[in-house]
Amino acid sequence: MIENKLGLNWSAVEKALAEGTFSGYKIGILETEKLFSQMLKEKKIPGQDTEGKIKYISHFLSLPDKLDYSRNICERVIHEPHFEISREETKQIVSGYWQAMLDIEEAVESLGIWDKMNLQLKYFFGVILKNTRYFIAGILMASALVWFLAETTFGKKTAFIIAEFNHFFIFKFLLWTVIAIFSLVMLGGILYFITKKKKQF
Repeated sequence: MIENKLGLNWSAVEKALAEGTFSGYKIGILETEKLFSQMLKEKKIPGQDTEGKIKYISHFLSLPDKLDYSRNICERVIHEPHFEISREETKQIVSGYWQAMLDIEEAVESLGIWDKMNLQLKYFFGVILKNTRYFIAGILMASALVWFLAETTFGKKTAFIIAEFNHFFIFKFLLWTVIAIFSLVMLGGILYFITKKKKQF
């Protein structure tokens, strides 16, 4: 059993390895990769993805090559359906992740309060920057669409067709659908009330 010093749930990894099958070993590696990514997120390590986060904390790792090897094998597990690996090799892969996580845990714990604040600020700025890119891209796309609909002949025709369809959908199809449903409900209620009264007499 993996000694849980990091406060992470290793049960899925242990269960997969206990199967003693190639598929179990591969699932164990994939679950370990998930735990590694989860830890990087919980420690608020800056970076847009796992690769970026690893680059940021690479100088904290005592065996960076071992982590690289473990993650390369994980990539092979993902992209090579018939890839086979032994139990001993799997244990080595998991230990590569484990050592990296221990190094990160110790490094983060040893940081001073200002270093930790700096780490968190970089993390949050990274998240904001990532979301800002999508926000700006959305504004540019919306602006381009408005320009197309307002300034070009084809765009104006398209906007007119969309407006006509929208008007038809809201004030004819949707309106009359609501009226029909409301009428049916009212009719059903009246019939139910009349039937109930007849039964009473």
